Amino acid sequence: MKPIIGAVSAIALIASVGMAAADETTATVEQVDETMRTITLDDGNTYELQEGVNIEGIFPGQEVTVSYEEENGDYVASSVEPAMD
Repeated sequence: MKPIIGAVSAIALIASVGMAAADETTATVEQVDETMRTITLDDGNTYELQEGVNIEGIFPGQEVTVSYEEENGDYVASSVEPAMD
């Protein structure tokens, strides 16, 4: 039983560390480039979209919340969601 508890604890710790590293911003979409898989916000930043991030229904002028990490000077989005009112 103790090995199972230790394994579950380790997985939870790894997951929480990964989540803690992500940043989040809310801004208005300026441009969506589905070919390049990028989204540019009115804060001036362009975010590369991780594989699997769905941007269907995301359009310029819409307020969105982007979860992202900075990797080698680039912003990489792990999710893009319409902002909550």
